[in-house]
Amino acid sequence: MARRGGALNAIATRIVPLLLAAAAITAVWQAVVVIFKPHVSLLPPPWLAAQEFWTLLASGELLIHTGVSVGRVFTAWCLAGLIAIPLGLTMGRSHRLERVVDPVIELFRPISPLAWIPLAILWFGIGEAGKIFVVCVGTFFPTLLSTVAGVKRIDPLMIHAGQVLGCNDRLSLFRKVIFPAALPSIVVGLRISFGTGWAAIIAAELVAARSGLGYLIANGMEILRADKVLVGMAMIGVLGVCFDAFFRFLHRRFAWGAT
Repeated sequence: MARRGGALNAIATRIVPLLLAAAAITAVWQAVVVIFKPHVSLLPPPWLAAQEFWTLLASGELLIHTGVSVGRVFTAWCLAGLIAIPLGLTMGRSHRLERVVDPVIELFRPISPLAWIPLAILWFGIGEAGKIFVVCVGTFFPTLLSTVAGVKRIDPLMIHAGQVLGCNDRLSLFRKVIFPAALPSIVVGLRISFGTGWAAIIAAELVAARSGLGYLIANGMEILRADKVLVGMAMIGVLGVCFDAFFRFLHRRFAWGAT
């Protein structure tokens, strides 16, 4: 019972500030509408946006757009992780490889994922491949750099202890010592990269898409439906909070490996 009560208190501690922030935003929003009386196509009152939210939710349109966006980000995020994590583990242990790869990384890393959107359209058209490519670019570098940093922070005594206890070949050393010890940093990188990918996919869908939350926002802008735009923005924010909470949970779960 005590453990359950502690868990409920922890959940309440995180949820209550979010609810208070949402209430404050809604109050300011309503005050702006009452004071300035903007046209409904520019800024609808909160109740009208809420009505549109339930309409889109009941019709299934909101869930479809949300699922498409999440699917694109998840696919690209996994692909980037499959490349970035092994490469980061190797770079963290091999100074020679790091000297070769690091200059290339430093040249491409400052380029915003949004800058790749025109090339993605030219190379892949407006299909799924272009959007996944843009998100891969956005998610690759945070995962890679966090993985490299996690490996470099491992105590050399831990590596030596693993070798003494039977990890004589490089593969077993990576599997039993280096990867578990670097896992907290890897989770942090995956958390940051997912947020970057979430922002990148919305931008890509705003430019070239026929589905997704970015498309929902762009479509609302084109037909002068600010309520649709606000529903899409709200969904992006809520999902972002949920994803971040999930990765925070994973980080706490694997924090035992931190050094």
